[in-house]
Amino acid sequence: MHFNKKNLLWIIVFALLFILMFKSCSKKPSAPPIHPRPVRMAVAVKKDIPVYIDSFGTINAYYSVNIQARVTGEVTAVHFKEGDEVKKGDLLFSIDARPYEAELEKAQALLAEDLVAFKLKQDTLDRNRKLMGKNLISKQDFETYQSDAAAAEAKVSLDRAAVDQAELDVEFCSICSPIDGITGKRLVDPGNIVPANTGPTLVNIRKVDLLFIDFMISEKDFPEVHKQMKGEVLDVMINPAGDEKSYKGKLTLVNNAVDSQTGMILLRAEIQNSEKTLWPGQYATVRLVVRTEKDAVLVPVTAVQFGQKGMYIYVVTDENTAKLKENIITGLQQDDNLVIKKGISPGEKVVTYGQLGLRDGIPVIDIDSQTANKEAEKHGEGEKDKKKSSDKG
Repeated sequence: MHFNKKNLLWIIVFALLFILMFKSCSKKPSAPPIHPRPVRMAVAVKKDIPVYIDSFGTINAYYSVNIQARVTGEVTAVHFKEGDEVKKGDLLFSIDARPYEAELEKAQALLAEDLVAFKLKQDTLDRNRKLMGKNLISKQDFETYQSDAAAAEAKVSLDRAAVDQAELDVEFCSICSPIDGITGKRLVDPGNIVPANTGPTLVNIRKVDLLFIDFMISEKDFPEVHKQMKGEVLDVMINPAGDEKSYKGKLTLVNNAVDSQTGMILLRAEIQNSEKTLWPGQYATVRLVVRTEKDAVLVPVTAVQFGQKGMYIYVVTDENTAKLKENIITGLQQDDNLVIKKGISPGEKVVTYGQLGLRDGIPVIDIDSQTANKEAEKHGEGEKDKKKSSDKG
């Protein structure tokens, strides 16, 4: 076939166009841009934190006294109102004292009679002692006088003891508070006959300005507690149920044996309650502060993730990209934070939400800051609309 120059030129032009079209069609499409992943962040902080053991217990009065009658008799009067605050020595109940006053008078009369008899026998002994010195009486008669005087003296001593007992019985007819405290419910009414010592409780009194709480810890925690107790008195934080306030106490007792059945050991803390805001019987959580860990690095618990190679954390770089940090070593948990012993430095931004799908180099954006910006924009637009409305007006 014969080609002239003109036809050849057209063939070359078409060939070049075909090659250009083929190259443009064979180009791979450019990758779409990666949009920032929404995450929440927190900053790792360094501070001293208390190392503690959590437990629970019930608050009790340091002194709790059940008042009983020490003499048998009729309750004639009650000198307090239920729930009153009483002081040591305040009169609580009166028991009919007339029978005991009569016994006291009888004992005093007998003592007076025997004192006269003793004086007579003592005078007789003294006179015969002089005669004995002159050998005017026999030794046997003198010993009889001595025995009579000694017997009379012993009887006087017995009478004095009877008077003391009678006076005590009269005193016991007035029942007074043995401690400072708060009275409970009155359990005996006036007119009732109460027996001595074995009778019913008349009222309970509890000292509430000093309280204690018993709680248990595991035997595995005991060595650390025992070690720290040698150097100082350990603090205990008490949080009663339904009360947002914490109260501070002091550890005063570690029991002398571990319960072999439970592996637990009992501890006791004292609580000063001068304002009387705590009350015996309240249930409370207990936090025993064992020691203070210095310069601990803390991150939120939600920042720590678990993978095939162990624990890891995503941090956010200065370029707002994610960076994976593996082989994280954690320590104690304090509320919603976790101590990081290895892998994270103070000041680093850690991802606390949105870790799913993250990998090294992926751009991220803080959800909280993005929301705040949107709110600020809405607020700005609202101010503009108000300004336009006022201008139109």
